[in-house]
Amino acid sequence: MITKILEYLGLRPKQPLTKQSELIEFMHRNASFVSQVTLLTYIKARAGTQYPKLFENPEYLKSIEIARGHLYASCVADLAFYVINEHCLNDIEKKAIHIILSNLVDEVFSFAKRDETIIKQSGEMKKQCEKNLKTLRSEAIDHKLFKMSSDTFFRWAPMAEEFKKDDEEIMRNSIHFRWIEVRRELRERIRPRLIFN
Repeated sequence: MITKILEYLGLRPKQPLTKQSELIEFMHRNASFVSQVTLLTYIKARAGTQYPKLFENPEYLKSIEIARGHLYASCVADLAFYVINEHCLNDIEKKAIHIILSNLVDEVFSFAKRDETIIKQSGEMKKQCEKNLKTLRSEAIDHKLFKMSSDTFFRWAPMAEEFKKDDEEIMRNSIHFRWIEVRRELRERIRPRLIFN
């Protein structure tokens, strides 16, 4: 426990990711973090002093949960696509990529079911995630931009459309900035040959 606290505070380097189970946990935790913090920070900033009242409204809470589920699925898709394309293409056979991507998604959602009660519709979200991955691969969207999660955030954030139109650049930048540290940490820690062989 002390080791994890020291790692979190940056007083001790984090251990490399050498097992698939460690990568799965990393992906889940970061997809969960990015989706939740990005969404709630935007809602809080946009609502201003009315922010506490929103959380007294059960309908609005439900819309936040739905938005977060969609955003989580897109974050997992973006992160899985990034892991494979940026860090693993030299270490795995091209034919095996779609199997590995599908397996990563399965494992992340299995982990999420055990770890979080908020993702109640995990089956539906998993299907959405797999659909997102197919879109990313077929349309060759620049995975470095994490465009899928940015688009999902803009589409599903529970805020009036006129506000979102005014805020589009801010919204997209806010999620892109959240991914910077995740990508940096992943570059430093991932050991693809140990994970996928």
